[in-house]
Amino acid sequence: MLFGDWGTSRLYVLGLALFYTGRASFWFMLAMSFLLVAVGWAYQIICRLYPDGGGVYSSARHRSELLAVVGALLLCADYVVTAALSALDAFHYVGLANAEWWAAGSVALIGVVNYFGPTKAGTGALVVAMLTILFSLIIAGEAAPHLATAHITAPQGNALQWWGQFTALILAISGVEAVANMTGIMVKPVEKTARRAIWPVLIEIVTLNMVLTVAMLAIPAETLGDGDAAQAFTAHRDTMLRLLAEYYVGPMFAAVASLVFALLLLSAVNTAVTDLVSIQFMMARDDELPRPFGGLNRWGMPFAPLVIGTLIPILTVIAVPDVGRLADLYAIGVVGAVAVNLGSCSTNFAIALRRHERIGMLLLTVLMVLIWLTIAWEKPLALLFAMSIMGAGLCGRWAAHNRDAIRDWMLAPLETPFAAEPEVNIAPPIRVAPTAVPKPARAATPSRHRLMVASRGNPKLLNFAIEEAKAKHAELLVLFVRHIAVPTMGPSSFGDVTRDAEAKDVFSAARQAAEAAEIPVFTLYSVAFDVAEAILETAATHAVDTLLLGSTQRGALWKTMKGDVISEVAEHLPERINLLIHG
Repeated sequence: MLFGDWGTSRLYVLGLALFYTGRASFWFMLAMSFLLVAVGWAYQIICRLYPDGGGVYSSARHRSELLAVVGALLLCADYVVTAALSALDAFHYVGLANAEWWAAGSVALIGVVNYFGPTKAGTGALVVAMLTILFSLIIAGEAAPHLATAHITAPQGNALQWWGQFTALILAISGVEAVANMTGIMVKPVEKTARRAIWPVLIEIVTLNMVLTVAMLAIPAETLGDGDAAQAFTAHRDTMLRLLAEYYVGPMFAAVASLVFALLLLSAVNTAVTDLVSIQFMMARDDELPRPFGGLNRWGMPFAPLVIGTLIPILTVIAVPDVGRLADLYAIGVVGAVAVNLGSCSTNFAIALRRHERIGMLLLTVLMVLIWLTIAWEKPLALLFAMSIMGAGLCGRWAAHNRDAIRDWMLAPLETPFAAEPEVNIAPPIRVAPTAVPKPARAATPSRHRLMVASRGNPKLLNFAIEEAKAKHAELLVLFVRHIAVPTMGPSSFGDVTRDAEAKDVFSAARQAAEAAEIPVFTLYSVAFDVAEAILETAATHAVDTLLLGSTQRGALWKTMKGDVISEVAEHLPERINLLIHG
């Protein structure tokens, strides 16, 4: 998934480099490669420091809640344009007319699919990423004999002009926030997994980007459309990798490769939409956005954030149907988010940073701030776009912090001068405190059989569990897993069962039935991205003897998208625990 976000930059950065810097693009891509390595190094450290989520929202929150929200909103601006730009370029690669409308339709379709919270997107992203790497290697291999003929020139103009051209290519760093946001769902230890994710992808991006840049500059001028003006390169700006495939390998290979490249770009759209949803959901759970943004549908997907995370990219790609102009909007968000993340970590002396790590991250922070200021100065529309996203988000934050005052104002009766309202004595409402969920006492009855049932309220399954517990003279553990279909960016108030009405209803019904059957019952609540993993971990932690699961009527398509929980549990369940399936 990291390559699907980070690696897609090659599909448009090569063409943009030629468009902005001409035949001096080799030097600018080389400078970008050094920056990529430095940022990748810094984010490996961030993943180590924040194993529960190292994105800008999580790390900056340790310094300032407002700073965290600002960083998150800048990242939202980045992901909005990521989705729009990737979708638009995908249909440029397959050569369809009116690409912006195809792009809008694809974003809408991805939003509809995500409504059902598919969790197997990573498998598809892996297949497409591997195919993309394979095709890129074939292009590089075929181009290798021609690299010596590349026409590379020195950068034109002065140092300030070089700096401006360099900042125009800063898009290549986008995607690095994605891996930091996913540390919460990584295999432990997170530091090792993050290192294995970042460095292979980074090495592939840097190496092949440089080889393909030289291969691009080895194409004859008449094929590139070389000329005096930068606009002469526009014909191949958005589909440069297709041109390389066609020139060095052949038209048929280019057609197949372009389809794979388009799928990789659409994979990046999916990642961007998912991350947009995750950011809004996390902010809502932390009371930084109105509470409706924290609501989940029955498939574990936050509905309101999904609607916004789908609709805004659609409007953006329709309003700005040009890769170059979208690239201008793109950079200011990601650069700002990376700067806030690096700055928050490097200036936080409460975290364990080595001296050279802190100095290096501070220097990178200064560099990213300078790049952000340059983009804001040279591209006022990009600044306006970022400020619009930030303004809307901060208004939502104000509404969340003042919801009681807003509700009182909206519900306040209108005063009328014609007649006085009669006084009515109304007793204040009785507020019932939620019942705390007890934890199972493992030492109370160590020899007693322990049966755990994972249920979302199926009455037949609960009744069968009670019958089994009574027959086995066992104590019953009822597990409710609240599935969240997007990766969460750090710890939040997810374990608070008092905010989950459905879970409270299930627990109440289980207690009443168990009390009638005169068996001991304990309730367990878990919030998880991976339901099977949550069930396995809970069963092992509480030393259950028998695990009871209910069978599902879902079809093959559903299991392909969501996975088969029973199969995953059965495959990894410890041998000492019996698995009982109720059909």
